[in-house]
Amino acid sequence: DLGKLAVPNAILEKPGSLSRDEFAVIRQHTYFTYSVLNTIGGLDQVARWAAFHHERLDGSGYPFHIGADSLDIGARIMTVADLFTAVAEDRPYREGLGREQIEKIIRSQAGKNGIDKRIATLLLDHYQEIASRVKEKQARSRAMFEAKFQPRMEG
Repeated sequence: DLGKLAVPNAILEKPGSLSRDEFAVIRQHTYFTYSVLNTIGGLDQVARWAAFHHERLDGSGYPFHIGADSLDIGARIMTVADLFTAVAEDRPYREGLGREQIEKIIRSQAGKNGIDKRIATLLLDHYQEIASRVKEKQARSRAMFEAKFQPRMEG
């Protein structure tokens, strides 16, 4: 989601529903992510995976509407990871969902052929370990950010 740096905060943090135009701006973040990562030597494959992280196996995703035949294992992992973080993390407009709700969404998307069932199953089978590590890394990142930038913001 690196490309979201190019999306205005007013859209990213909007508490209500997005308009059609605002959603179109949000959808451009995959292109910006690809554009930034693709300029870094050796990250061309990662750039492609990141560009496809909103694609779905059934072709209903965006921005390219490509399906299973065009999505390799890296893109599929990125898609499941993005869905997990999207529903698990707190957002400006809502709190992160609980485990039961997250599992329901992941299973539903896998059942509809939106995301890879094998990867979804691996995520759910190791849910506690993954969720704990994500929370730990987020807390560490938040603490580092606050230690470095909070004093400047207050002063």
